[in-house]
Amino acid sequence: MAEKKSDDVSVVGRGAKIDGTLTSAGSLEIHGRLTGAITVEGEVSVAPGSEVRADINAHTISLAGRVKGNLTAPGAVVLPAQSKVEGDVRAQNVTVHGAVTGDVVAEQGVRIGGQARVEGDITCRTLAIDEGAYFAGRSNMSAPG
Repeated sequence: MAEKKSDDVSVVGRGAKIDGTLTSAGSLEIHGRLTGAITVEGEVSVAPGSEVRADINAHTISLAGRVKGNLTAPGAVVLPAQSKVEGDVRAQNVTVHGAVTGDVVAEQGVRIGGQARVEGDITCRTLAIDEGAYFAGRSNMSAPG
């Protein structure tokens, strides 16, 4: 795969509302509202205060906003403290410091930070849960199928 240029980024600006399917060969920053489906070859980042009602497929995903939909990434998914996901998360590695309501499946590892809240089953090879985290579900410590 060719290396992406740093300027190959699409932006959904603050105040923008998009309904439909968004596809990009680069990366995507979301500062507004998006409903539909997202497929991006690079990184998807969702800014604080943003709302997304869509399944997101990207190489890596980092979000600080709210997403109702499934997240799928062959790379990493990072969910900082402000994030809220209602849907399943599938990635190579998943780090949760926010809230997830749905199953989490990682080819490698899942880390749940001390203020995170995960309600759903977790399947991964390695699982780290920091003190203070909330986890309600089952864990399967094997390679996902």
